[in-house]
Amino acid sequence: MKKLLASAAIAAGLLAGGSAFAQTAANTSNATASGSVTIVRPLTITKNTDLAFGRIVRPRTGGTGTVTLANSGNSVVASAGAVALASTTSRAQFTVDGEGGQVVTTSIPSTATLSSGTNTLTVNLLPDFGGTVTLSGALAAAGSSTLNVGGSFSLPDTQASGAYTGNFTVTVAYQ
Repeated sequence: MKKLLASAAIAAGLLAGGSAFAQTAANTSNATASGSVTIVRPLTITKNTDLAFGRIVRPRTGGTGTVTLANSGNSVVASAGAVALASTTSRAQFTVDGEGGQVVTTSIPSTATLSSGTNTLTVNLLPDFGGTVTLSGALAAAGSSTLNVGGSFSLPDTQASGAYTGNFTVTVAYQ
């Protein structure tokens, strides 16, 4: 009788264990995800030319002139008493290289300060691009874009004579 009870207890335990296993297996689920990545070339920006207004004659006493160098050419326009002399001028130009077909965000300050000793001149920068450019070409190929920056400034008759210089930085990043 003891053997019969022991056998019954073992059988009941096996049935209960199998039943528990069946419930666990029936209540599981799984899903599979995939991974991906697109590798692109690093961006580079190269300055091709500097922003150069050339030689400018300030207005006579009592006036303020305006000097403008467009972003689409290298001609300086001076007005209201300021005079542009024949000299070498150029808009600033940069080349951006990277992955073809990609959108690049550009960041440029709105002004640049040019100095001659303790004297300063504020130039309003005039880029030919909005906030973004798309590089030429297609993904998996090299792409590039050219960025041009002109500028303008007011030139009062009291501006000190001298050679004025300064810097500005153009920054680019993939969008």
